[in-house]
Amino acid sequence: MNEINISSGFFIPRENESSAQVFKRVRLMPLYSFPHIRDMNLSIGEFKNRYFMHLDFDAFFAQVEQRDCPALRGKPVSVGGYGKEKGIVMTASYEARKFGVETGMSVWEAKKLCPELLSVPCYGPKYESIMFNLLDILKSFVPDDCMEQYSIDECFIDVTSVVADFSQAHWLALAIKKKVKQEENLTVSIGCSYNKTYAKMATKFQKPDGLTIISPEDRNRIYSLPVEKIWGVGRRIARRLSVMNIITVGDLANSSVGSMRKEFGINGVILRKLARGEDTSLVHSKRPEPKSKSISHNHTLYENVYKENDVIKEIRKVCEYVGRKLRAKKLIAGYMGLVIRYEDLRYAGDKIKLIQYTNDDRILFEAAMVIFRKFPRPCIAYRARMFGLYTFDLQTDLRRENLELFDKRIYLPYYSIDKLKKKYGEKIIRIGIV
Repeated sequence: MNEINISSGFFIPRENESSAQVFKRVRLMPLYSFPHIRDMNLSIGEFKNRYFMHLDFDAFFAQVEQRDCPALRGKPVSVGGYGKEKGIVMTASYEARKFGVETGMSVWEAKKLCPELLSVPCYGPKYESIMFNLLDILKSFVPDDCMEQYSIDECFIDVTSVVADFSQAHWLALAIKKKVKQEENLTVSIGCSYNKTYAKMATKFQKPDGLTIISPEDRNRIYSLPVEKIWGVGRRIARRLSVMNIITVGDLANSSVGSMRKEFGINGVILRKLARGEDTSLVHSKRPEPKSKSISHNHTLYENVYKENDVIKEIRKVCEYVGRKLRAKKLIAGYMGLVIRYEDLRYAGDKIKLIQYTNDDRILFEAAMVIFRKFPRPCIAYRARMFGLYTFDLQTDLRRENLELFDKRIYLPYYSIDKLKKKYGEKIIRIGIV
C-alpha cells in the first residue's frame, strides 16, 4: 500500500475567527520571519519576569492522519502527495523523517529515500477545524489576546498573567499537553522562556511530545546551538555568518554590533539581539480585517475533467466555498461571476446580477449554471482545468438567516450548518442542489 486517498484539496477559511487571517492557505508561511525592530521595546535590555510559550503540534498533518487511520500508525507517512509520485511533501511523520524525508521535498524524491512511504493527500478543512479546536483548548488557559497564531501548526502564548514563575509555567504546560491529548488525542511540543525567540528555540530540544524550559540561567543551552537555529537565519545567512567566524548562537551573541550592522543592516542588529535573549517583542493578537470588496475562490484540479457530472460537481464546490466565506464575514452579494480555464489555458468567463442579495449556496449555484451554459462545453478533447467564482457588490447581512418573503424554496439554516462543518469537518454534511 503506497497511497491512501482519503481527502480532497479544498480549504475553507474561517475569517470570523480571531486568528483566521493568518490562515490564508493550508500551509502558510509564518506571518513574521523574525521580529521587526519596531516590534521591540528598545527602552529595556531584556524582559524580566515575563513568560512565553511556543507550541508546535508535532508533524501536525501527518499526526492527524495517523490518529484517524489506524493503518498509518507507526509507519512512514507524508502528507501532500497525490498520484503515485506527484506533489510535494507538506509534512512527514517522524517515522519518515528517520529516512531523511523532509518538508518541501518532492514525493518522488521522498519515495526514493523511503520506498515504504505512504503518501496521503492534504485535507485542508479537517486540519483547519482541528486547529481551531486546539485554539479553543488554549483559550481555556489564557485570554484570547495573549495568543498569537504563528502558522497553521504553531502558536505563541504569553502566560505572564497566569503564572508567577517558571515552576508554575512548567505545570501549566503539562496541563495544556494533557488536555490536548484528552480532547484531540494529539501531542504537542512546548518551549517556555522569558522571550519569544528562546521559547521557539526551546521547542526543538525535545520532539515529539516534549517540554523544555529555558530560564535566564539556562542561556548557555541556547548559546551552544548552531547559529541556524536562530529565528530568521537560513542557509544563505548562515554561510555569510560563517565567513565572519560566527558558527554558534553564542558567537552571534558576542559579535560586534558594528560588524553585524555593516554586513546585514538593521536585520543584523535584530539577529544579535535575538541571540542575546533581548527579544522584547510581544504576542500579536487580533488584527482588524479590512472591509472586503469582493469574495472569490479559484480551484485548480489535480486531474482535468470533461464529463458533465464532474464539471457540475466542481461548480457546486466553489459555490459552497464562496457561500461559506460570505457567511463567515456576514456578507451578502449582489453580483457574481464564473470563470473556467481549459487545459489549453484558454479562459471563459462572465458575470451576472443575482436575483437578490444573498449568500445562499443554491442561488449562487443556479446563477453559476446560467453562466456556464454560455461557455464552450468541456469534452474529452477540451477538458476543464480550473474553476473560479467571484462575488462583488457586497453588503452586510443583517438578517442572519436566508429568508425571502416570496421565495417558495425550503429555508436552510446555513449558519448552523457552517458551525457543524467547522467542528466536524467539511464532509459531515452536504447540501443537495438539484
